[in-house]
Amino acid sequence: MNNHFIHRSKILDLYSNSLKEISTHSLSEWLKGVTDNQFIVIERLFVVDAINYIKLDKYTDTFLGYNIKERWDLELIKSYI
Repeated sequence: MNNHFIHRSKILDLYSNSLKEISTHSLSEWLKGVTDNQFIVIERLFVVDAINYIKLDKYTDTFLGYNIKERWDLELIKSYI
């Protein structure tokens, strides 16, 4: 996973421009903006469910394509979450 550094002043701007709290949606949109759409916020359970689906249907689901599924290191992805 690539590492992306965000200047503290941008984080302070996010904090200063919010009223009482920051929603996950706002955080996601902000993160997409400051990283030029390179990073997004996704609910952890969604990622776990997607990984489990790929594991179960690795050889039967033609939608995902065999080549893509073989290149994914599912255990590495799990370690990130």
